[in-house]
Amino acid sequence: MLQALRDEEEQFNKTLENGLKQFRKLEAQLSSSDQKVIEGVDAFHLYDTFGFPIEVTKELAKEAGFTVDEQSFNEAFKKHQDLSRQGSEQKFLGGLADHSDESKKLHTATHLLHQALRTVLGSHVEQRGSNITKERLRFDFNHEKPMTAEEKKKVENIVNEQIKRDLPISFQEMTVDEAKQYGAIWLFEDKYGDKVKVYTMGDFSKEICGGPHVDHTGELKGFKILKEESSSKGIRRIKAVIGHASLTK
Repeated sequence: MLQALRDEEEQFNKTLENGLKQFRKLEAQLSSSDQKVIEGVDAFHLYDTFGFPIEVTKELAKEAGFTVDEQSFNEAFKKHQDLSRQGSEQKFLGGLADHSDESKKLHTATHLLHQALRTVLGSHVEQRGSNITKERLRFDFNHEKPMTAEEKKKVENIVNEQIKRDLPISFQEMTVDEAKQYGAIWLFEDKYGDKVKVYTMGDFSKEICGGPHVDHTGELKGFKILKEESSSKGIRRIKAVIGHASLTK
């Protein structure tokens, strides 16, 4: 556990160090061109790639005798948020780009995984991203530290138990307020319409989602976490596969 935390801290420090190098390159370029303003797109690159908040970039810029174009930074930041939200809505609310049986199974598995993570790690866990191919699922969620081997095994066992139970999957249409009262997990509330679909998996999971899903959890056969790693500061990423009962062993 301590080693995992050390590795995480080392990786974070390395990212910041690389970001500082990037800033020094930018500083040299501006100095050579007599330019005194850091463009918003450059400030956003430092934020998005190296985790530099705009306040840090402004402080570094001030020390070097520059200013930051905050307006264009805010525009770049908002554009990034809008694109991220649109992509997330497509995955969470509008289904998948690919509606194959395998993709539907993997999408269904993300619901089971989401609830299992909340059960093992705590109710603070929220889905922060998802990417599904025909081969595997990728699931991002907020959590401040790496999962232990025991926690990963518990999550796997919980998901596989729900698969073994062959829970029926159904949905109801309701308002967001009704969905909250029903106990459903929700995301991106500001983009929901008057009515939403709440998918229920037996007595285990309730979540607002646009689909598609399989009819019973037993169709997934088995679930296995391949990797759990850092996606960005405070965000963890799981890659997992389904498809064979042998995965439960």
